[in-house]
Amino acid sequence: MLNNRALSAVLLAALACAAGTDTAHAACPSRAAGTADAVGTVGATGPAGTADTAGTTRTSSDARRASVPARSLSLLSHAVRQRHVPPGKTSGTMKSTNWAGYAVTGGKYTSVAANWIEPSVTCTSNGIVGFWVGLDGWGSTSVEQDGTGVDCSKGTPQQFAWWETYPANSVQVYNAPVSAGDRMSSSIVSQGHGRYVMVLTDWTARWTVRNPVSLPSGQNASAEIVAEAVSSGNDITTLPDFGAIGFTGATINGGSPQAAAAQPIDMTDSLNNVIATTTDADPDGDFIVNYTGTMASAPLRRAGQLFGRT
Repeated sequence: MLNNRALSAVLLAALACAAGTDTAHAACPSRAAGTADAVGTVGATGPAGTADTAGTTRTSSDARRASVPARSLSLLSHAVRQRHVPPGKTSGTMKSTNWAGYAVTGGKYTSVAANWIEPSVTCTSNGIVGFWVGLDGWGSTSVEQDGTGVDCSKGTPQQFAWWETYPANSVQVYNAPVSAGDRMSSSIVSQGHGRYVMVLTDWTARWTVRNPVSLPSGQNASAEIVAEAVSSGNDITTLPDFGAIGFTGATINGGSPQAAAAQPIDMTDSLNNVIATTTDADPDGDFIVNYTGTMASAPLRRAGQLFGRT
C-alpha cells in the first residue's frame, strides 16, 4: 500500500503520462492493441521498493458503462451555487451551498490532482456526496472532472466512481468497485485544443482507468479539489455524514494549492449554517474537509488523525 508521499509522486507521474511523458517514478498506462482510448495498468512502485501494481485492465467501453448508482443524475459537479468573501476582506474562506474544499479562478489551469482515502459515510439523509478533482465548473459553463461518490438515496451507502465533461457528457459511472477505506488518486490534464486525460486509480481495489476525452468548450478557467453535496435536477441533495476526508498531495498546475492562490471553501445549508468546513492546506497540498452538519460542536478531524501523523 502506498503512503501519502509515494501517492503524490505517483500523481505527478500520472500527470506526466497524461501529457505523453514517461517518468522514473511510475510506468505510464499501456495502450491496448487496436484501441485508441486504452485503459491500462499502473505499474507504480510503492515504498521500500515494494510493487503495488494495479491488477485490472479495462477497455474504454467498460469505463463508460453506467451502473445503477447515480444513473438519474444529469449533472454531478457544477458551479458553486453561492459564494462570498467575509466582509472587509479580499481573500479568505469562501462559502458555498454545495462545495467544500479548494478552488481557484482568474487564470488558466491545465492540471489538477489529489489523493484521498474514501471515507465511511453514514446515511443520515437520502442525499449524495461526491469527492473529486476537476477543471472548470467555478464561474464557467463547462466541467472536466472525475472522482468517487456515495449515494444514500436507498438508505444505505453505495460507493461509485465517475467522470463528467459537462455539457458533452453528464455523469458517467465507471464499471469499477469502490469501498470505504480505499486509497484513491485522481488527476485531470488538459492537452490543449479541447482534449483532456482523466486518470483515476483505486490502489486498494487495484484498478486504474486512463480516460481520454474531448470537450471543445472547455475553458480551463478554474481548478478544484472538492467534497460536494450533489444536485439532482434543480435541487441540492441533503449532505450525508461523511465524517471527514483528507485530501493529500493536492496540486494545481503542478504546484500546491497555496502556490496557485487557491482559496478554501466552507459548505453551508440554505439557512447559511455551516455544514462542512475546510482546513488550511499545508505546503505539501494536504488539507481536510470536515462534515459538521448543523452542530457547531461536532468534532473536527485534524491532520494527525487522518494522515497518520502525531
